[in-house]
Amino acid sequence: MAARLLAVLVGVLADRFRTTTDGAVRSPHLGRIPGWSAPIGHTPVISQRFAATPDQVRPARVFVAELLGDDHPLHDDAVLLTSELATNAVEHSSGPLDARPLDTGPADPPREFVVTVAFLPYGALITVQDPGTSEIPCTRKPGPEATGGRGLLLVNDLATRWGFHRDPTGTVTWFELRSTGAAPDC
Repeated sequence: MAARLLAVLVGVLADRFRTTTDGAVRSPHLGRIPGWSAPIGHTPVISQRFAATPDQVRPARVFVAELLGDDHPLHDDAVLLTSELATNAVEHSSGPLDARPLDTGPADPPREFVVTVAFLPYGALITVQDPGTSEIPCTRKPGPEATGGRGLLLVNDLATRWGFHRDPTGTVTWFELRSTGAAPDC
């Protein structure tokens, strides 16, 4: 487990401060947890970048599952909700996360999303950041035969709270899970 965590941390640090083709170093999180403005002290925060393709939803789930561990009380809900938000990121992602004018990039830039896990004293905060679209993330009421459209309904039902915001690099959708008997809402 320690070796896996170390490998993740090394990969995250290398990825978060990658140098782009123009020589600039960009980080989608700019030293903070996306979607969260309150100071959280010395909370461990780990991020991983994924290609915005359907085959990367499973690795995003595995990333969260391995960080939380099988015995974590929020494991199952965190993995399920991460899967839903990662799927939305794949469906709605429009390009790379680096904020730069559209005419300066390659003709077909790679699509990607970033999953961030913050360990809080009372639970976990998980964000999924993607280049997004102009649409506002909202719950839907799919028909009984519909095969999609239930992701944010699950997030709304299972998360303690959730939300989104836009920044120069795209859309950040986040959810917070609290353990039973956790501190009251702040």
